[in-house]
Amino acid sequence: MSRREKFIDGCRKGIPITFGYVPMGIGYAAIAIKAGMTPLQTVSMSVLVYAGAGQIIAASMLLSGATAMAIILTNFVVNLRYFVMSTCVLNQVEESNTPLNILAAHVTVDESFAMFSLSEDSNIWIYLGIAIIAWLSWILGAGIGVVVLDLLPVIVTNSFNISLYALFVAILIPSIKESKQIALLVLITAVLNVVLGQFLGNWSLIVSTLVGAAIGMYIVDDEYILGGDV
Repeated sequence: MSRREKFIDGCRKGIPITFGYVPMGIGYAAIAIKAGMTPLQTVSMSVLVYAGAGQIIAASMLLSGATAMAIILTNFVVNLRYFVMSTCVLNQVEESNTPLNILAAHVTVDESFAMFSLSEDSNIWIYLGIAIIAWLSWILGAGIGVVVLDLLPVIVTNSFNISLYALFVAILIPSIKESKQIALLVLITAVLNVVLGQFLGNWSLIVSTLVGAAIGMYIVDDEYILGGDV
């Protein structure tokens, strides 16, 4: 297969991601607009930042009056996993170069990484097809959101706000089912966030995440970390 054919094949494999990303993008746009971001800022963030949960968290924190530093640090902690994912992808792909590596790193997210990990073909163009179609669908969702939100009833636009919670539930449930230790860690981190929130405000998310990660080093089996899902 030529590079073009591999890229198109990757795009086909990434189509299932779009069914989740478009409504998620609309949900993000709903929160961002409500937080005071302009339509251009909302869509530009999806183009330049491209971190679904991170963007929603940033918009939610902006809405609650968090400082810029708190938002930046929270996203740094939440998105640290992308360093690992990008490294894994770039160690696996074939026929790559620096410009393609930079592009691949930018469009790496949980879903494209997971789908590529399950693929038998480790060609860079396959990965870029999967990842770019997901990226474009996320941008499309944000674009649709900033256009149609004013036309929808308030009850409908408000319903998009649950997208963040739905995203995290979808990520956590499979791991919780496989490991009681993960379930305990999630519970500990959640309780820490609630308790610290009474004293630290928006900074509680950063502190509870870091403390939870430190605790996880001791209570989660190495076998699960190495063999489980990312």
